[in-house]
Amino acid sequence: MVTPAAGPPAPSRSRGEGPTPGALNPLLRFSGVVLALACIYWGQAILIPFALAVLIAFLLAPLVIGLQRRGLPRPVAVVTVVLFAFAVVLGLGAVLATQVMGLAEELPQYQSNIKQKIADVRLLGRHSGLQRAQETVKQAANEVEREVERTGPGAARTPSPAPVVIQQDRSTRLMSLPAALSPWLELLARAGFVAILVPFMLLAREELRNRVLRLVGFGRLALTTRALDEASERVTRYLLTQSLVNTMFAVLVAAGLFLIGVPYAILFGVLAGALRFLPYVGIWLGAGLPVAMTMAVFQGWTKGLLVVGLFAVLEVFTSGVLEVLLYARSAGVSEVGLLVAVAFWTWAWGPLGLLLATPLTVCLVVIAKYVPELEFLWVLMGDEPIVSTDLALYQRLLAEDEDEASEIVERHLAKHPGDAVYDDVLLSPLALAAGDHGRDRIGSDEQQFVCRAMRDIVEDLLPPPAPGAGASRVRILAGAARSEADEVALLMLRNLLRPAGIDLDVVSADLPCDELVRSARERRVELVVIGALAPGGLTHARYLCKRLRPVLPGVKIVVGRWCVADDVDAMREALLAAGADAVATTLQETRDRVLDFARALYRAA
Repeated sequence: MVTPAAGPPAPSRSRGEGPTPGALNPLLRFSGVVLALACIYWGQAILIPFALAVLIAFLLAPLVIGLQRRGLPRPVAVVTVVLFAFAVVLGLGAVLATQVMGLAEELPQYQSNIKQKIADVRLLGRHSGLQRAQETVKQAANEVEREVERTGPGAARTPSPAPVVIQQDRSTRLMSLPAALSPWLELLARAGFVAILVPFMLLAREELRNRVLRLVGFGRLALTTRALDEASERVTRYLLTQSLVNTMFAVLVAAGLFLIGVPYAILFGVLAGALRFLPYVGIWLGAGLPVAMTMAVFQGWTKGLLVVGLFAVLEVFTSGVLEVLLYARSAGVSEVGLLVAVAFWTWAWGPLGLLLATPLTVCLVVIAKYVPELEFLWVLMGDEPIVSTDLALYQRLLAEDEDEASEIVERHLAKHPGDAVYDDVLLSPLALAAGDHGRDRIGSDEQQFVCRAMRDIVEDLLPPPAPGAGASRVRILAGAARSEADEVALLMLRNLLRPAGIDLDVVSADLPCDELVRSARERRVELVVIGALAPGGLTHARYLCKRLRPVLPGVKIVVGRWCVADDVDAMREALLAAGADAVATTLQETRDRVLDFARALYRAA
């Protein structure tokens, strides 16, 4: 829903490097979580007004900043904005109070219509299977009761006791008055605390921020600054955008209800827009009130169904069009994480917790993103990818789920079309499988399945040939330095070269080195490509270069040494010294080197 603040991003954890050194031990972390939960639950009398004040300050801060940029002093700007907010709230309250009182006066007029609707519902229930089952059970129970009375001992029937009426003393009523007023007084006290706290927060915005920085410590100044900036940016953008969307939703609902003929359309429109701030349940609460009113006012069911259809269409339009256009990015919380957060805050703080769930969770997730001790919250509730696409692909291949592995590749291509998928996604599972097999983490059967599944995926991605290219007449042979994984990687290179008119001839990885050299000599190839996927394989690639160079002195040799992270320069020098003409570390770079040599050979011919 919002765009994070500018600045250096937090380190990516999508590769799953593990916990940050120096993080709190699990027991201390668990104790801290339990203490925090206890404070949240039992400190709600103070924390709820404080959280409301902070969110309102976030909402009003852009208006204060705008007035300051126009030359108004901060105290004048704060007073102006706060008075404007009070005027808007009081004006809406007055309009809503007037409409509510009018609605209360008119409801008795619709008593007969309400009874008719209830009778219709009961009549519908009588014809249902559930009602017949209830009547059957009740009839059987009555028969059993009569049988017991008939066969039981003939004791005299006990007379029914006389009813006793208890009249409450007036003094008791007066004593219960404070208990009845207590909830309202508590609500007014909280509202007053919020109203007082908001302007002071707006006046001392920078001072409060500096105190938070000092509390965390200046040793982590950059990290804390990024966290505060991103949290404030996300929450402010969420509140402003959500307020705009809900206002438009309220206007559309009021207009639609007015056209349908529902009385007090303004009241129900404002309530629908306000209730939409409640995640997931607000829209249904907002729709239930006008639907009930329509059922009470109008004969038949047509108007009620029209109101239900109005809310359904407007919600689809708001969620699918307005929010997509106005929200640059999400709030940074996953759907499942937000549902869990809504349940937690509702349990802790009741209805107000439901209202505050989204902005509070946004702040919590942003802070967890930058604090190593709270990383588990960011992992569980954030919406950023925790596992990169290549790791997700490798995981599904280890689970022998070829279907989902293919879907992962298709989804990545839909979002990121182009040749980069081979280097970014498809090479890594082969290298990871080779590394895990070398460390005895997976067996030979699992590695072979990964290679076989990757071969099928690469074959599905084979592009159509592009005839007519002159470089296609150059004879090129490709051989694996060591294993089947090298052969599959060469098939990826074949896919990259085919649109340029080159059909790469990839020999089997089972072919011995001597056979590969003899095949290259017999075919009179002009260019040889050697595929060597890390880890390992460097020795095999060097040996193959040394065998090819004396036999084919005029042939160009390109070595693809892929997925290498360390000592790239030393590796390149070793292969060039062994007889290679070019060394590439990515598939796309290998393609470019092969195309350069092929075009040069074609022009020379």
